[in-house]
Amino acid sequence: MVRILLTGLPIRSHLLPVLVPVARAARAAGHEVAIATGGAAAGEIEREGVPVVVLPDVLSPEEAGRRSPAALEKLRRWRPEVTGPLALPLFDDAMTAAAASNIVGAAWRPDLIVRETNEYGGLLAAEVLGVPSTVVDIAPLIGRLVPDLGTRLDVLRAALGLPPGGTPGTTAGLLPEAWYPRELRTPGHRYYRVPGAPVVPVPGGPRVLAAFGSNLRTLPAADSRLLSITVEALGALDVPAVVALGSDEAVTSWTGPRPSTVELAGFVPQRALLESCAVFVTHAGFSGVREALAAGVPMVAVPLFADQPANAARLEELGVGLRVGPAGLTAGTLSAAVSRVLAEPSFRSAARGFQRRIAALPPVTDLLSGDPAA
Repeated sequence: MVRILLTGLPIRSHLLPVLVPVARAARAAGHEVAIATGGAAAGEIEREGVPVVVLPDVLSPEEAGRRSPAALEKLRRWRPEVTGPLALPLFDDAMTAAAASNIVGAAWRPDLIVRETNEYGGLLAAEVLGVPSTVVDIAPLIGRLVPDLGTRLDVLRAALGLPPGGTPGTTAGLLPEAWYPRELRTPGHRYYRVPGAPVVPVPGGPRVLAAFGSNLRTLPAADSRLLSITVEALGALDVPAVVALGSDEAVTSWTGPRPSTVELAGFVPQRALLESCAVFVTHAGFSGVREALAAGVPMVAVPLFADQPANAARLEELGVGLRVGPAGLTAGTLSAAVSRVLAEPSFRSAARGFQRRIAALPPVTDLLSGDPAA
């Protein structure tokens, strides 16, 4: 029996799709497991049946925004179709140091720390405690967007009395090796698929699905036209389409275009719809990209922030989709990109190639099912 602490930022998409299933599998294998995260996510994790170690200094984006009303107000004026992708800080030195201290000071003492990509406090805590660490790579390309990351981590190491550089741990990739640019592949990489409950394709489902993630409800300005442009673009294609607006209230209050071929929805069963559709219009968040490739569905990516521009560029490099910049986006531009992906078989063929590679990988729940300390 090994005591395993999984660490993640208190953001639903950073915890529930991967860390919770891994924790459950490790517990089923006889290990003692907990997830360490900020208090904002503690209740939801506990409802999933996984013990939580609360890190009091690790804030959710909403909590951080309340501490800085000016920054939050600036976000609320963001119109991606005018200004392009949102610039966000991708590494918080102070919160990382505080997270490491919270983990080291907790009564729950691990033999192994497993962190998600964006949570670096667990990395430093593992070095302080002298235990191995593993990263579950939920954002493979984000590290390239913080070019001075190593230097900044070494500053934090010095404050903790640690030598520079650290010890490379293992990396659990959640897509096949081909997703990773060659310079990011290391001997410590292992590759897995994310299992999910079986889904049944929706009968008569859409040819095109458009969804831009849960942040679409809160980040863009109220007068952003991103969704209106998307609905208009898909209506011009004259194929069945679904556009997720992010909430039921958004559907009720919608005043934009309503083409007869486009269904407006608040929330959608994304995995089920992907099983039946031909193109996914997405913001290129890694979870959505992973789900689309697992279903063999090519994409048109309109990246909005964080690692999404890098993910969108990678989709285009690998031939599984097209990237369309949000700044200056028009219905005609977006419609043309979707029409091209629908018409050219190479995109579907490349996506199905990824689908076959993904299906051949072991499930990520195997990551800690044996003796992870061996």
